[in-house]
Amino acid sequence: MNTSPYRREKRALNAQMNVVPYIDVMLVLLVIFMVTAPMLTTGVDVDLPKEQTNTLSTSNQLPVIISLRDNGEIFISFENNIDQPVSEPELIDTLSRLQSQSQANGQQPVQVMINADQNNQYGAIMQLMASLQQAGIEKVGLLTGRPLPEPTL
Repeated sequence: MNTSPYRREKRALNAQMNVVPYIDVMLVLLVIFMVTAPMLTTGVDVDLPKEQTNTLSTSNQLPVIISLRDNGEIFISFENNIDQPVSEPELIDTLSRLQSQSQANGQQPVQVMINADQNNQYGAIMQLMASLQQAGIEKVGLLTGRPLPEPTL
């Protein structure tokens, strides 16, 4: 009898475990975690002042100082405008304009410093930082005074 060209040869079964699908699943999970991990960090980036801080880097552009009083009043100081009272929408518009001007001129991003009264509520400062984030400000610094020396007895 002739053997058919379409006939399969009988081979012994492979009794080893195939781990390739498990490796594929693990690589997919690794990629998913790598993509989603940076998205889990939420909030406003804040450069918190330390006890001993360095001075600001010297640049052509002065930082924008936003003052927040304990009664909720907001003041902005930039360029030749010193302590101008502003509302929150005006603050966002002004900072967005300053940010777009600095990007158009090829300068560094706008540096913003918050000068807040120590009696302010945490929620008011966070609301101000959220407004800064809406205006496109990425980094915010908090101004502090020098600590008073301890009284000697």
